[in-house]
Amino acid sequence: MPFFTGEHETAIGAKRRLAISAALREEQLPEDGEQFYLVLGPDKHLWLYPDGYYRRLASSMKRSLLPNRQVSKMSLFFAMARMLKPDSQGRVVLPEKSLQRAGIEKIENVTLVGKGDHIEVWPTEQWEKYLDEHMPTYEDMLYDAASALEADGMDGTDATFDK
Repeated sequence: MPFFTGEHETAIGAKRRLAISAALREEQLPEDGEQFYLVLGPDKHLWLYPDGYYRRLASSMKRSLLPNRQVSKMSLFFAMARMLKPDSQGRVVLPEKSLQRAGIEKIENVTLVGKGDHIEVWPTEQWEKYLDEHMPTYEDMLYDAASALEADGMDGTDATFDK
C-alpha cells in the first residue's frame, strides 16, 4: 500500500501539465504501479491513486449480475476516473473536464497533499485557508487520535519504554 505524506507546492502548466514531485513519487511502491488514476474526490478535489493500488481497491468491490443502487452510484465514479501516465520528469496531463469538475479552470498554483494512500490536488489558496481553519484544533485532533488508538489497544508504546 502506498504511503504519501507532506505538502508539495507546484503549478499546473500551460498545457495542463502537473509535475508530481520526486518526493511523492519515491513514496510510491513498485507493486502499486508507476501510473496514476485521477478521480474526483467527495470534496471536489482531484485525487491521484497509483494505478496498481487503485485496481486492487476497485476489484475488491462486490459485483452482481443484478443491478443495485450502490453499484449504479459507483458507475459515475468509474466513468470520471482517468488513467494518467507520467512522463520521464514525473509530469502528467490533467484532462480539461476533470479540472473543470474540480473548479480549476485556469492555470494556477496547487499544493499536492499526501493523504496516505492517495495524493490530493488542492488549489494552494484553498489549502492555506484549510490549514488556517484547522491549525487551532490540531493539538486536540492529535490527542483525540491518540485516545482512539489507546481504546483500540494500539497506544504506540513499546514495552521496553514502560519500565
